[in-house]
Amino acid sequence: MERVLRVHVLLIYTFMYLPVAVITLFSFNDSEMIAFPLQGFTFAWYADVFSDPRLLGGLGTTLSIAIPTALIATILGGLSALALARYRFRWKLVFAILLLIPFLIPRIIFAVSQLLVLSELGIERSVATIVAAQVLIILPFTSLIITSVLVRLDRRLEEAAADLGASAWQVFRRVQLPLMRNGLIAAAFIALVLSSGEYVVTAFLSGRVQPLAVMIASDFRFSLSPSLNALAALTVLANIIVIAVSETIRWRARRGAD
Repeated sequence: MERVLRVHVLLIYTFMYLPVAVITLFSFNDSEMIAFPLQGFTFAWYADVFSDPRLLGGLGTTLSIAIPTALIATILGGLSALALARYRFRWKLVFAILLLIPFLIPRIIFAVSQLLVLSELGIERSVATIVAAQVLIILPFTSLIITSVLVRLDRRLEEAAADLGASAWQVFRRVQLPLMRNGLIAAAFIALVLSSGEYVVTAFLSGRVQPLAVMIASDFRFSLSPSLNALAALTVLANIIVIAVSETIRWRARRGAD
């Protein structure tokens, strides 16, 4: 039975990552034709990516969205995690449900509803509207990540600080915040990845702004340039590195709490 499960998991991972492997393979192909057999090995398409001002501009726009989104979602996620893990209040269940609803709503419905609200309020689509919408859909992820760290922390440390005369603010600043640090960092990295890869909400709310995800999707509709394969491979590599770092930090936080 265990062997069957291993084969099943292997097939799932193959189905998920084989297209990524194929795109990466063609990003090194010395031909504009995306077809087998390969014509040779080259880094020319990667050089095209780093020398294309349009793609670099899209990357800058993506970072201008992803960085503030990650910061805001992490701060709000930390506050939400504290409320869920450390405090008792009425309607706590309702608060948790409302916090997770954006995670459950299909992206297309969320994007259309946001667009309608902006239109009714007369607010023009811009980087700020993208950040606001992305914070709402990423907040459940950051809240859950930080909550998973908080629930493993020893509350006796906080109680001891309070018994020694520390105020609520001092307990938070000197005890809770240092213990939450790794969880906050991990949540910020995950939020950065989710924001940079979000397409549906970004496409609806971007207006004239062209983040990298929207730009790549638009280009793929008209041409299959090998430089786009190289860009896709670089994006996947960057996301893997960020996720690996965030999971390492979160693992260390959990290990320290245990």
